[in-house]
Formats: sequence, C-alpha cells, structure tokens
Amino acid sequence: MTETDEPELTVYHRHLAQVLKRDDRDNFQALLVQARHITSRCYETTLYDHQQTFRLLWRHLERSGHLSRAHQEVRTRLASGKASPDERAELELFLTVYAQVHPAE
Repeated sequence: MTETDEPELTVYHRHLAQVLKRDDRDNFQALLVQARHITSRCYETTLYDHQQTFRLLWRHLERSGHLSRAHQEVRTRLASGKASPDERAELELFLTVYAQVHPAE
C-alpha cells in the first residue's frame, strides 16, 4: 500500500512503460499472462494490480485493432488442433472474455 492507502501498481507501471515499445503480438502474450495470473490466483503483487494491467493491455490492443484480428487468429489456431493443452486453455479463456465484451461477433 502507498502512503494514501492505495494499492501499489507495480505490474501495471512496468507494463505501462513497455506497452508502446512492444509490438501487438508481445502485448497480446502479456495480456494472456495477466489472464493466467488472475484466473489462477497466483499474483506477483495483488489481484487489483493484475486486473488493472489486464485492462491497460486490453484497451491498448482494442484501440490498435489487434484484438479483433487476434480473435480470428485464435479461432483458427484452436480449430487447427495444433495448440498444446496449456495454450488451448489460455486461448479459450481469451475467447470467453472477448465474447462477453463483444457479444455480437
């Protein structure tokens, strides 16, 4: 906690400093890592920090148009049957979240 009793956003600030320096594919991988932290309840810092980082990455990728492209790529990757079980779990989680945010697609 900071002196104002607000949670520190260590992971968030690290990604904030890197988000514009990385390409969209690296940011997408970082998004999947944050989703894994949140769903597995295995935090580097706090749940809040990882949630805010996930939101940062999601919004950045949405603005760049990469989420829509990733949605199609993920569906193709899963249909190919070539994803490992761990990768499949991450990609299915992404599709679940994407469907909740973009229900018409």
